[in-house]
Amino acid sequence: MAGAPEAPAAAPVATAAAPLNDTAACSQHYVDRDGNRIADDETNGASDSNRVGDAVSKADSDAVGEELIQWLEAAGAETKKLQLQQYAPEVRGVHSQKVLVPGERILVIPKKCLITVEMGKRTEIGQKLLARNLDFVAPKHIFLMMFLLTDMENIENSFFKNYYSTLPSTLKNMPIFWSEEELSWLKGSYIIQQIQERKAAIRKDYDAICRVDPTFARFSLERFSWARMIVCSRNFGLTIDGIKTAALVPFADMLNHYRPRETSWTFDQSIDAFTITSLGTIGSGAQVYDSYGKKCNHRFLLNYGFAVEDNTEEDGRNPNEVLVDFQLSPGDGQLFYDKRAYLHESGIYTMDARLSRSHSDPNTREGFSFARLIVATEEEFSSMKMKSPAHSSPPISFDNEIRALQYLRKLMTTQLSLYETTIEEDNAILASKAFPLFSNRIQALFFIRGEKEVCRYYQELADKVIPLFSLPLVACKEELQRNFDGDDDICRYAQDVIAYLVTQVYRES
Repeated sequence: MAGAPEAPAAAPVATAAAPLNDTAACSQHYVDRDGNRIADDETNGASDSNRVGDAVSKADSDAVGEELIQWLEAAGAETKKLQLQQYAPEVRGVHSQKVLVPGERILVIPKKCLITVEMGKRTEIGQKLLARNLDFVAPKHIFLMMFLLTDMENIENSFFKNYYSTLPSTLKNMPIFWSEEELSWLKGSYIIQQIQERKAAIRKDYDAICRVDPTFARFSLERFSWARMIVCSRNFGLTIDGIKTAALVPFADMLNHYRPRETSWTFDQSIDAFTITSLGTIGSGAQVYDSYGKKCNHRFLLNYGFAVEDNTEEDGRNPNEVLVDFQLSPGDGQLFYDKRAYLHESGIYTMDARLSRSHSDPNTREGFSFARLIVATEEEFSSMKMKSPAHSSPPISFDNEIRALQYLRKLMTTQLSLYETTIEEDNAILASKAFPLFSNRIQALFFIRGEKEVCRYYQELADKVIPLFSLPLVACKEELQRNFDGDDDICRYAQDVIAYLVTQVYRES
C-alpha cells in the first residue's frame, strides 16, 4: 500500500501509515490468494470500488488474531465493539460487533501497547545511530525498525509477541519484492524507476547502519527491507506527550482502506491511549475502515502493495497520475536559452510533472504551466515571465492553450505506446477472472490501467476542447454554456480557462 492514513479531523498532527498485506484491492467480489471466491460485498451499502480487503463471509479460524485481542485486553485495551476477521491467510479486516453511531469511540489501545520512535532510539543500535547523527530520508521509520528487528530476535520473551505474530511473514505483494516477470507487468510506467530507487535507498540505509555497527549485518538486507515496508505501511503519525512521533499500533493497523473516511484516529492524552472514533453510522457486522488518504495509485502500490480499482473520490476527482518529462526544444535558438534561464530563476532544473485528470491539482497545474512555456512564442514568453514563476503560469491566450493541449496530447500518445497492452486488453483480462483478485497480476492491472486512463483523458481533452478554443470569443462562450456546463474534469478545465482568459487577459487588451 502507498502513503499514509488520513489525518483525523480532531487531530491534524496525526498523519502517517496503516495496514499492509491484511488488505487487497477490491472489485465486485473477493477471493483468497488461491483464487477461491469469498463473498459478494454487501457491507454498508457502499461502492466496492474504493474498498480494500472487504469480505462478509464467516471468518476463518484466526487463533493468532484471538491471542492478539486477549493480550491487548489484558493490557487495558478496549476492543469489544470490534472484531477481527480473517478472509485468507494473512488477509484480515476489522468488523463491528454492534451498530456504531457517529462520534462513538470504538477502539482504545493504551500507550504501553504502542511501539514508538522513542523506543527505537533507546535500543543499543538506536543509541549508536543517534551518536553518529546519520542522515536518513525517513529517520522515524529507521528507529521503529531498530526496535522491531532487535526485539523480534527474542520474540518468545517479548511483550509484543502477540502483535508480531499478526505481521505478515512475507511481503510478496510489495513491488520491491516482485520478480522480474511481475515487474514486467508495469512496463511503460515510471513506477519501475521508483521501485528501483526505493530498493537503492533501503540498501543505502542498511549499509550505513552496518558501517556504524558491523554486528547489524546479522539481519539480512531482505529482512531489513521487510521491516522497512512493515513500518512504511503501518505507522501512524501521532503527538504523544507533546512530541511528534510515529508508532506501530496493534489492531488499529488492520483496518483496511476506504474513501471517504468513516473513522478518525488520534492519541488521546487524557487517557494515555490511541483511539479510533466513528464518523458516521456503521452497521452491525459491517467492515470498519480507515482512510489512508487521497493518493494516486503510485503511492498505494509502492507503499502498500495494492492499487484501487476505481480511485475516484466522492467529489468525482481521481488522483491517479502519470509522470511526464517535459523538455524545451533546442531548435528554438535563443528562445530556448531564455526559457531555460527563466526556469532556473524560478528554481526549476528538471521539468518533471505528475499530471492527473483534475486541473485543480497543483501538480497538474504545474504540468500545464510547463506545456504553456514550451509552446510559447517569443511574444507570449515575454508576457509570461513578467507575470509569474515558471511552475505556476496561468493561461496566456487561446492560441497558446491550443498549442499546449496539442503538445500534451502528443506526449500522452507517446506514453500510451510504451505500455505492453491497451486499456481494452486490460479490461478483457480483468473480465476473464483468470487471476485471483488478491494477486499481484490484478493489482498491476488496476495500476497500469489507471495510468492509461489518464493518458486517454488528455487525448479526449484535446479533441474536445481545441475546437471550442478555436471559436471566436462570443461563439466560444455560447458553446461553453451549451455543451461544457457539466461538472466533469473536461468541463471544469474549459470553464476555468475561459473564465480566466475572459476576465484577466482579454479584458486587459
